[in-house]
Amino acid sequence: MLTLKPNKGFVYVATNHKRYITCARYSAISLKEYWPESHITLFTHEEWVNKSDKSIFDNIITNDVPNHVRAKLWALDKTPYDLTCYIDVDTEVMHDDVRFIFDQHDTNSNISLTKARRYAASIDPKFSEGELTDHCGLFIYDNKPETFLFMQKWWELYQKQYNREWNWDTTLYPEFFRTFDMWTYWWLQNKTEYKIKRSFFPEPDARWNFVYIYKQEELMGQPIVIKHTPVPTIL
Repeated sequence: MLTLKPNKGFVYVATNHKRYITCARYSAISLKEYWPESHITLFTHEEWVNKSDKSIFDNIITNDVPNHVRAKLWALDKTPYDLTCYIDVDTEVMHDDVRFIFDQHDTNSNISLTKARRYAASIDPKFSEGELTDHCGLFIYDNKPETFLFMQKWWELYQKQYNREWNWDTTLYPEFFRTFDMWTYWWLQNKTEYKIKRSFFPEPDARWNFVYIYKQEELMGQPIVIKHTPVPTIL
């Protein structure tokens, strides 16, 4: 019998510290609980993989996965799916509406995201030329060539940013953006030829990526589908 490759799926990336693969397992188990038929790919390190992981993840990729704080950017263009939901590992699926998450993607866009809430940001996202408005902890993207090129440039530029090989005018753009991939994303979308078409999830978008400090009114009476609770770096 011919088995067709799933054309939609989720991608988790767990590198840099073993706490992240623990989180990825927990999140993926919660996803399978509410949507057993969902397809999940994990990018991680071979030495971190347990036998039980094959019962959680449908696809595990370990070849050449970099041990880097933003290895997720390296993995994005290597998705096996036509339509991918990248999801941070520090998340929990809480409602069976997760089955409808791919319906939140605007097919006229290359990437669909949720909005970052300024009041919930760990940094001031506003600066002289704009604001970091797109939450890069969960998003849906297609597999078009321009999308994959954007993802490749996102990884390449972030490495230069992180390693201080790329410096910018700090009178316009704060230096404290340096560790944030949202900043790299903003630059590529607003200052380069690699810009791709972007859309936001329909409201209430917060229910699909509900950061634990968001206000309940952001849900507009709807249940949380995915809760996002960042992992403390001290663990």
